[in-house]
Amino acid sequence: MVKTNILFTVFLLAFSAITLPAFSQNNIGIGTNAPNANAILDLDPPAKDKGFLAPRLNQTQRVTLATSLAAADKGLLVFDPIDNLFYFWDGTKWVPFPTDAQTLSYNNLTNELSITNGNTVILPLSAGPTGATGPAGANGAQGATGDTGPIGAQGIQGNTGPAGIPGAAGVQGVTGPTGATAPGSFNTAFVFNPSGTAAITDGNGTLTTTQAAWLIGGNTAPTSNNLGQTGNAPLVLITNNQNRMSVEANGDIFVAGSKPIVIRRFNCNCDNPDRNTNVNTTDWVAYVGGAYPTGNDGSTKAESTRFAMYPKSGTWWFKGDLESPGSEEWSVDVVFVKRQLVDDQRPANYNGTGTNF
Repeated sequence: MVKTNILFTVFLLAFSAITLPAFSQNNIGIGTNAPNANAILDLDPPAKDKGFLAPRLNQTQRVTLATSLAAADKGLLVFDPIDNLFYFWDGTKWVPFPTDAQTLSYNNLTNELSITNGNTVILPLSAGPTGATGPAGANGAQGATGDTGPIGAQGIQGNTGPAGIPGAAGVQGVTGPTGATAPGSFNTAFVFNPSGTAAITDGNGTLTTTQAAWLIGGNTAPTSNNLGQTGNAPLVLITNNQNRMSVEANGDIFVAGSKPIVIRRFNCNCDNPDRNTNVNTTDWVAYVGGAYPTGNDGSTKAESTRFAMYPKSGTWWFKGDLESPGSEEWSVDVVFVKRQLVDDQRPANYNGTGTNF
Protein backbone atom coordinates (compact mmCIF):
# COMPACT_ATOMS: atom_id res chain seq x y z
CA MET A 1 0.00 0.00 0.00
CA VAL A 2 2.88 2.38 0.79
CA LYS A 3 4.60 1.57 -2.51
CA THR A 4 1.42 2.43 -4.44
CA ASN A 5 1.09 5.87 -2.81
CA ILE A 6 4.70 6.74 -3.59
CA LEU A 7 4.23 5.95 -7.35
CA PHE A 8 1.04 8.06 -7.54
CA THR A 9 2.78 11.00 -5.86
CA VAL A 10 5.68 10.87 -8.40
CA PHE A 11 3.18 10.82 -11.33
CA LEU A 12 1.40 13.94 -10.03
CA LEU A 13 4.68 15.85 -9.59
CA ALA A 14 5.77 14.96 -13.12
CA PHE A 15 2.43 15.97 -14.65
CA SER A 16 2.42 19.31 -12.77
CA ALA A 17 5.82 20.20 -14.35
CA ILE A 18 4.23 20.17 -17.86
CA THR A 19 2.41 23.29 -18.92
CA LEU A 20 -0.69 22.08 -20.71
CA PRO A 21 -2.08 24.01 -23.68
CA ALA A 22 -4.49 26.70 -22.82
CA PHE A 23 -7.72 26.51 -24.77
CA SER A 24 -9.99 29.40 -25.55
CA GLN A 25 -12.85 29.69 -27.97
CA ASN A 26 -10.81 30.66 -31.10
CA ASN A 27 -7.11 29.88 -30.40
CA ILE A 28 -4.65 27.50 -28.75
CA GLY A 29 -1.52 28.19 -26.69
CA ILE A 30 1.30 25.71 -26.16
CA GLY A 31 3.72 26.67 -23.32
CA THR A 32 1.54 29.62 -22.31
CA ASN A 33 -1.71 30.03 -20.45
CA ALA A 34 -2.45 33.33 -22.23
CA PRO A 35 -2.08 32.80 -26.03
CA ASN A 36 -2.01 35.85 -28.21
CA ALA A 37 -5.58 36.79 -29.02
CA ASN A 38 -4.68 37.46 -32.66
CA ALA A 39 -3.04 34.03 -33.18
CA ILE A 40 -4.89 30.79 -33.81
CA LEU A 41 -1.82 28.99 -32.37
CA ASP A 42 0.72 30.56 -29.94
CA LEU A 43 3.93 28.58 -29.26
CA ASP A 44 5.88 29.91 -26.24
CA PRO A 45 8.30 27.49 -24.52
CA PRO A 46 8.65 28.56 -20.86
CA ALA A 47 12.41 28.03 -20.79
CA LYS A 48 12.90 29.75 -24.15
CA ASP A 49 14.94 26.76 -25.28
CA LYS A 50 12.82 25.20 -28.06
CA GLY A 51 11.83 26.08 -31.60
CA PHE A 52 9.11 25.14 -34.15
CA LEU A 53 10.04 22.11 -36.30
CA ALA A 54 7.98 21.96 -39.51
CA PRO A 55 7.07 18.61 -41.13
CA ARG A 56 10.11 17.26 -43.05
CA LEU A 57 9.35 15.94 -46.58
CA ASN A 58 11.81 15.35 -49.41
CA GLN A 59 10.89 15.76 -53.10
CA THR A 60 9.51 12.24 -53.53
CA GLN A 61 7.35 12.59 -50.45
CA ARG A 62 6.05 16.02 -51.60
CA VAL A 63 5.10 14.58 -54.99
CA THR A 64 3.15 11.81 -53.24
CA LEU A 65 1.40 14.31 -50.95
CA ALA A 66 0.52 16.60 -53.93
CA THR A 67 -1.73 13.89 -55.41
CA SER A 68 -4.20 14.47 -52.55
CA LEU A 69 -3.95 18.31 -52.44
CA ALA A 70 -6.21 20.88 -54.09
CA ALA A 71 -6.70 24.65 -54.21
CA ALA A 72 -8.35 24.57 -50.79
CA ASP A 73 -4.99 23.39 -49.29
CA LYS A 74 -3.18 26.61 -50.35
CA GLY A 75 -0.59 27.69 -47.70
CA LEU A 76 0.37 24.20 -46.48
CA LEU A 77 4.02 24.37 -45.29
CA VAL A 78 6.78 21.70 -45.23
CA PHE A 79 10.61 21.68 -45.01
CA ASP A 80 12.93 19.74 -47.39
CA PRO A 81 15.99 18.56 -45.40
CA ILE A 82 17.86 17.78 -48.67
CA ASP A 83 17.22 21.08 -50.52
CA ASN A 84 17.42 22.90 -47.17
CA LEU A 85 14.40 24.99 -48.22
CA PHE A 86 10.86 25.54 -47.06
CA TYR A 87 8.06 24.72 -49.58
CA PHE A 88 4.49 25.98 -49.54
CA TRP A 89 1.51 24.73 -51.58
CA ASP A 90 0.16 27.57 -53.82
CA GLY A 91 -3.01 25.66 -54.72
CA THR A 92 -1.57 23.86 -57.77
CA LYS A 93 2.14 23.15 -57.00
CA TRP A 94 4.92 23.31 -54.39
CA VAL A 95 6.82 26.65 -54.36
CA PRO A 96 10.24 26.98 -52.62
CA PHE A 97 11.20 30.05 -50.61
CA PRO A 98 13.35 31.91 -50.62
CA THR A 99 13.50 31.16 -54.38
CA ASP A 100 16.95 32.66 -55.03
CA ALA A 101 19.56 35.01 -53.62
CA GLN A 102 18.83 38.75 -53.77
CA THR A 103 21.07 41.26 -55.56
CA LEU A 104 21.60 44.89 -54.62
CA SER A 105 22.11 47.29 -57.58
CA TYR A 106 22.51 51.04 -58.09
CA ASN A 107 21.55 53.15 -61.16
CA ASN A 108 23.74 56.23 -61.25
CA LEU A 109 21.52 57.90 -63.87
CA THR A 110 18.40 57.81 -61.71
CA ASN A 111 20.04 57.56 -58.25
CA GLU A 112 17.96 54.39 -57.66
CA LEU A 113 19.07 51.67 -55.24
CA SER A 114 17.25 48.37 -55.92
CA ILE A 115 17.16 44.86 -54.49
CA THR A 116 15.83 41.94 -56.49
CA ASN A 117 12.41 40.75 -55.37
CA GLY A 118 12.38 43.79 -53.09
CA ASN A 119 12.00 47.54 -53.00
CA THR A 120 13.66 50.45 -54.86
CA VAL A 121 14.63 53.74 -53.23
CA ILE A 122 15.96 56.99 -54.68
CA LEU A 123 19.03 58.29 -52.87
CA PRO A 124 19.00 62.08 -52.29
CA LEU A 125 22.22 63.79 -53.37
CA SER A 126 23.39 67.14 -52.00
CA ALA A 127 24.46 69.42 -54.84
CA GLY A 128 27.77 71.33 -54.49
CA PRO A 129 28.33 74.92 -55.64
CA THR A 130 28.18 75.60 -59.35
CA GLY A 131 31.64 75.85 -60.89
CA ALA A 132 32.83 78.58 -63.22
CA THR A 133 31.91 78.27 -66.88
CA GLY A 134 34.82 77.03 -68.91
CA PRO A 135 35.94 78.63 -72.17
CA ALA A 136 34.05 77.65 -75.30
CA GLY A 137 35.77 74.99 -77.34
CA ALA A 138 36.70 75.41 -80.99
CA ASN A 139 34.09 74.42 -83.55
CA GLY A 140 34.64 70.96 -84.91
CA ALA A 141 34.96 70.23 -88.62
CA GLN A 142 31.69 70.00 -90.49
CA GLY A 143 30.63 66.41 -90.98
CA ALA A 144 29.99 64.87 -94.37
CA THR A 145 26.51 65.18 -95.82
CA GLY A 146 24.47 62.12 -95.04
CA ASP A 147 22.81 59.95 -97.66
CA THR A 148 19.52 61.10 -99.07
CA GLY A 149 16.65 59.31 -97.40
CA PRO A 150 14.17 57.19 -99.38
CA ILE A 151 11.40 58.97 -101.23
CA GLY A 152 8.21 58.93 -99.26
CA ALA A 153 5.08 57.21 -100.52
CA GLN A 154 2.82 59.23 -102.79
CA GLY A 155 -0.02 60.80 -100.94
CA ILE A 156 -3.67 60.03 -101.61
CA GLN A 157 -5.06 61.89 -104.62
CA GLY A 158 -7.23 64.79 -103.65
CA ASN A 159 -10.85 65.17 -104.66
CA THR A 160 -11.57 66.50 -108.13
CA GLY A 161 -12.37 70.18 -108.05
CA PRO A 162 -15.65 71.54 -109.43
CA ALA A 163 -15.87 72.03 -113.19
CA GLY A 164 -15.23 75.53 -114.45
CA ILE A 165 -17.85 77.62 -116.21
CA PRO A 166 -18.05 76.69 -119.93
CA GLY A 167 -16.57 79.30 -122.23
CA ALA A 168 -18.56 81.02 -124.94
CA ALA A 169 -18.89 79.18 -128.27
CA GLY A 170 -16.41 80.35 -130.93
CA VAL A 171 -17.38 81.64 -134.34
CA GLN A 172 -17.94 78.85 -136.90
CA GLY A 173 -15.07 78.60 -139.36
CA VAL A 174 -15.33 78.77 -143.14
CA THR A 175 -16.36 75.51 -144.81
CA GLY A 176 -13.40 73.94 -146.66
CA PRO A 177 -13.52 72.66 -150.24
CA THR A 178 -14.93 69.19 -150.91
CA GLY A 179 -12.20 66.55 -151.23
CA ALA A 180 -11.79 64.11 -154.11
CA THR A 181 -14.04 61.04 -154.13
CA ALA A 182 -12.17 57.99 -152.96
CA PRO A 183 -12.42 54.74 -154.99
CA GLY A 184 -15.03 52.25 -153.76
CA SER A 185 -13.62 49.59 -151.42
CA PHE A 186 -16.61 48.11 -149.60
CA ASN A 187 -18.04 44.73 -150.57
CA THR A 188 -21.45 44.93 -152.19
CA ALA A 189 -22.17 41.21 -152.70
CA PHE A 190 -21.00 37.74 -151.63
CA VAL A 191 -22.51 34.68 -153.36
CA PHE A 192 -21.85 30.99 -154.03
CA ASN A 193 -22.02 30.14 -157.71
CA PRO A 194 -23.84 26.97 -158.90
CA SER A 195 -20.43 25.51 -159.70
CA GLY A 196 -19.43 25.75 -156.02
CA THR A 197 -17.14 28.76 -156.40
CA ALA A 198 -17.57 31.89 -154.24
CA ALA A 199 -17.75 35.43 -155.69
CA ILE A 200 -17.05 38.69 -153.83
CA THR A 201 -18.10 41.98 -155.46
CA ASP A 202 -16.98 45.51 -154.47
CA GLY A 203 -16.59 48.88 -156.14
CA ASN A 204 -13.66 47.66 -158.22
CA GLY A 205 -15.34 44.52 -159.59
CA THR A 206 -15.93 40.86 -158.73
CA LEU A 207 -13.37 38.37 -157.39
CA THR A 208 -14.18 34.67 -157.92
CA THR A 209 -12.41 31.79 -156.10
CA THR A 210 -10.54 29.23 -158.16
CA GLN A 211 -11.52 26.31 -155.87
CA ALA A 212 -15.10 25.02 -155.74
CA ALA A 213 -17.11 23.77 -152.76
CA TRP A 214 -19.82 21.10 -152.71
CA LEU A 215 -23.10 22.93 -152.17
CA ILE A 216 -25.87 21.59 -149.94
CA GLY A 217 -28.40 22.11 -152.70
CA GLY A 218 -26.19 20.41 -155.30
CA ASN A 219 -23.77 21.69 -157.92
CA THR A 220 -24.03 22.33 -161.68
CA ALA A 221 -20.28 21.94 -162.12
CA PRO A 222 -18.72 19.93 -164.95
CA THR A 223 -18.05 16.19 -164.52
CA SER A 224 -14.47 16.92 -163.57
CA ASN A 225 -15.68 18.42 -160.26
CA ASN A 226 -16.23 15.32 -158.10
CA LEU A 227 -17.13 14.72 -154.47
CA GLY A 228 -14.61 12.39 -152.89
CA GLN A 229 -11.32 11.79 -151.11
CA THR A 230 -8.13 12.46 -153.12
CA GLY A 231 -5.83 11.10 -150.37
CA ASN A 232 -5.21 7.51 -149.29
CA ALA A 233 -8.09 7.55 -146.79
CA PRO A 234 -11.74 6.42 -146.82
CA LEU A 235 -14.67 8.65 -147.73
CA VAL A 236 -17.00 8.44 -144.71
CA LEU A 237 -20.70 9.36 -144.51
CA ILE A 238 -22.05 9.94 -141.00
CA THR A 239 -25.46 10.56 -139.40
CA ASN A 240 -26.13 11.19 -135.71
CA ASN A 241 -22.33 11.40 -135.35
CA GLN A 242 -21.91 7.71 -136.31
CA ASN A 243 -20.19 6.07 -139.30
CA ARG A 244 -23.04 4.82 -141.48
CA MET A 245 -21.21 4.14 -144.77
CA SER A 246 -17.67 4.42 -146.08
CA VAL A 247 -15.83 3.91 -149.35
CA GLU A 248 -12.36 2.61 -148.49
CA ALA A 249 -9.21 3.79 -150.23
CA ASN A 250 -9.15 0.53 -152.30
CA GLY A 251 -12.80 0.98 -153.38
CA ASP A 252 -14.44 -1.47 -150.97
CA ILE A 253 -17.81 -0.31 -149.65
CA PHE A 254 -18.67 -0.79 -145.97
CA VAL A 255 -22.04 -0.24 -144.26
CA ALA A 256 -22.09 0.18 -140.47
CA GLY A 257 -18.50 -1.10 -140.22
CA SER A 258 -18.64 -4.21 -142.48
CA LYS A 259 -19.28 -5.14 -146.10
CA PRO A 260 -23.02 -5.00 -146.86
CA ILE A 261 -23.33 -8.42 -148.59
CA VAL A 262 -21.85 -11.73 -147.33
CA ILE A 263 -22.29 -15.18 -149.00
CA ARG A 264 -21.71 -18.28 -146.88
CA ARG A 265 -21.89 -21.99 -147.85
CA PHE A 266 -23.33 -24.59 -145.48
CA ASN A 267 -22.98 -28.38 -145.98
CA CYS A 268 -25.18 -31.16 -144.55
CA ASN A 269 -25.28 -35.01 -144.80
CA CYS A 270 -28.82 -35.25 -143.49
CA ASP A 271 -32.48 -35.51 -144.39
CA ASN A 272 -34.91 -32.64 -143.93
CA PRO A 273 -32.50 -30.33 -141.97
CA ASP A 274 -33.52 -27.49 -139.69
CA ARG A 275 -30.21 -25.77 -138.84
CA ASN A 276 -29.08 -22.55 -137.17
CA THR A 277 -26.64 -20.30 -139.13
CA ASN A 278 -25.82 -18.31 -135.91
CA VAL A 279 -26.11 -15.03 -137.87
CA ASN A 280 -28.26 -12.47 -136.03
CA THR A 281 -31.48 -11.11 -137.49
CA THR A 282 -30.93 -7.61 -136.07
CA ASP A 283 -28.19 -6.57 -138.52
CA TRP A 284 -28.72 -9.01 -141.44
CA VAL A 285 -31.36 -10.21 -143.89
CA ALA A 286 -30.83 -13.78 -145.25
CA TYR A 287 -32.04 -15.68 -148.32
CA VAL A 288 -30.98 -18.88 -150.15
CA GLY A 289 -28.82 -18.29 -153.19
CA GLY A 290 -28.88 -21.93 -154.27
CA ALA A 291 -28.92 -25.53 -153.00
CA TYR A 292 -27.43 -28.62 -154.75
CA PRO A 293 -26.44 -32.23 -153.93
CA THR A 294 -22.81 -33.17 -153.40
CA GLY A 295 -23.06 -37.01 -153.16
CA ASN A 296 -21.08 -39.24 -155.54
CA ASP A 297 -23.71 -41.86 -156.45
CA GLY A 298 -26.40 -41.14 -159.01
CA SER A 299 -29.24 -41.59 -156.53
CA THR A 300 -28.28 -38.44 -154.61
CA LYS A 301 -27.91 -36.10 -157.56
CA ALA A 302 -31.55 -35.10 -157.69
CA GLU A 303 -32.31 -31.36 -157.55
CA SER A 304 -33.18 -29.73 -154.24
CA THR A 305 -36.86 -28.93 -154.22
CA ARG A 306 -37.56 -27.33 -150.82
CA PHE A 307 -35.55 -24.79 -148.89
CA ALA A 308 -36.17 -21.56 -146.94
CA MET A 309 -34.51 -19.12 -144.48
CA TYR A 310 -36.52 -18.06 -141.45
CA PRO A 311 -35.82 -16.13 -138.17
CA LYS A 312 -35.88 -17.95 -134.85
CA SER A 313 -34.69 -16.83 -131.38
CA GLY A 314 -32.80 -13.85 -132.86
CA THR A 315 -30.80 -15.76 -135.56
CA TRP A 316 -31.40 -17.03 -139.11
CA TRP A 317 -32.28 -20.74 -139.58
CA PHE A 318 -32.26 -22.91 -142.75
CA LYS A 319 -34.90 -25.56 -143.52
CA GLY A 320 -34.86 -27.71 -146.69
CA ASP A 321 -34.82 -31.18 -148.31
CA LEU A 322 -33.91 -33.04 -151.55
CA GLU A 323 -36.11 -35.12 -153.88
CA SER A 324 -34.13 -38.33 -153.39
CA PRO A 325 -34.79 -40.44 -150.28
CA GLY A 326 -31.29 -41.89 -150.54
CA SER A 327 -28.03 -40.72 -148.99
CA GLU A 328 -28.68 -37.00 -148.48
CA GLU A 329 -25.41 -35.13 -148.81
CA TRP A 330 -25.81 -31.63 -150.19
CA SER A 331 -24.79 -27.93 -149.78
CA VAL A 332 -26.59 -24.58 -149.74
CA ASP A 333 -25.32 -21.03 -150.41
CA VAL A 334 -26.93 -18.41 -148.14
CA VAL A 335 -26.73 -14.68 -148.95
CA PHE A 336 -26.67 -12.28 -145.98
CA VAL A 337 -27.37 -8.57 -146.70
CA LYS A 338 -27.12 -5.61 -144.30
CA ARG A 339 -30.60 -4.54 -143.20
CA GLN A 340 -29.82 -0.95 -144.22
CA LEU A 341 -29.86 -2.12 -147.86
CA VAL A 342 -32.97 -4.35 -147.81
CA ASP A 343 -36.72 -3.87 -147.46
CA ASP A 344 -37.56 -7.45 -146.45
CA GLN A 345 -41.29 -8.02 -147.10
CA ARG A 346 -41.35 -11.78 -146.53
CA PRO A 347 -43.63 -13.25 -143.84
CA ALA A 348 -41.96 -14.05 -140.53
CA ASN A 349 -42.79 -17.80 -140.85
CA TYR A 350 -40.78 -19.75 -143.43
CA ASN A 351 -43.91 -21.45 -144.80
CA GLY A 352 -46.14 -18.39 -144.62
CA THR A 353 -48.31 -17.45 -147.58
CA GLY A 354 -46.72 -15.20 -150.19
CA THR A 355 -48.17 -12.63 -152.61
CA ASN A 356 -50.10 -14.04 -155.58
CA PHE A 357 -48.67 -13.59 -159.07
